[in-house]
Amino acid sequence: TDTDFPVLLTGESGTGKELVAQILHYNGPRREQVFVSENCAAIPEPLLENELFGHVRGAFTGADKEKMGLFRQADKGTLFLDEVGELSLDCQSKLLRVLQDGKIRPVGGQDAIQVNVRIITATNRDLMEMVKAGMFREDLYYRLHVVKVELPPLRERREDIPTLLEHFVQEHAGKSDALSFTVEAMRPLMAHTWPGNVRELQNVVKRLVAMGVKEVQVNDLSMEI
Repeated sequence: TDTDFPVLLTGESGTGKELVAQILHYNGPRREQVFVSENCAAIPEPLLENELFGHVRGAFTGADKEKMGLFRQADKGTLFLDEVGELSLDCQSKLLRVLQDGKIRPVGGQDAIQVNVRIITATNRDLMEMVKAGMFREDLYYRLHVVKVELPPLRERREDIPTLLEHFVQEHAGKSDALSFTVEAMRPLMAHTWPGNVRELQNVVKRLVAMGVKEVQVNDLSMEI
């Protein structure tokens, strides 16, 4: 983990790709710097360039002040771009240019700005198939694909469930022993197929914490589980 190489995280939706990206950042050489995260699929295409690279004052109507953009926010740290497969070809070209030159050009700006950012990306799509179909730039794919980590679905790594439960209890309840699980409650949790993967498991913990449960019994779990 102690490298600056770009990492591509792949796997089904909800497998915990952002959690892994955080682990890579906080165990890497930039651990003391900022970790910035964005879901590319959550931002409308016309706004994505502005979100990534920022804009100068007066770049467009309503731009009454400068906006830094995510790359400048993440300078010297790590930028995690989830759902990178949703980027348009135009945005892919701009991202490739940043990876090649280490410089960004804000919307409406004339001067390029040097940035020092480690890139971690994630997708639940098959980027190589998208390359073959002309939907994803091959040169960008290999820039992002220096290290690839494929995350298996939770149903294929059930041994991780107790550790993940402890992590999510600490995250949402403040301490890891704030919520305990009886042996009877752990059985269906370990047997469940987890179609929503790690995100579904996290939501289970959120619900139990919100309900004020201290020791989880079978009856505290949802009918689906």
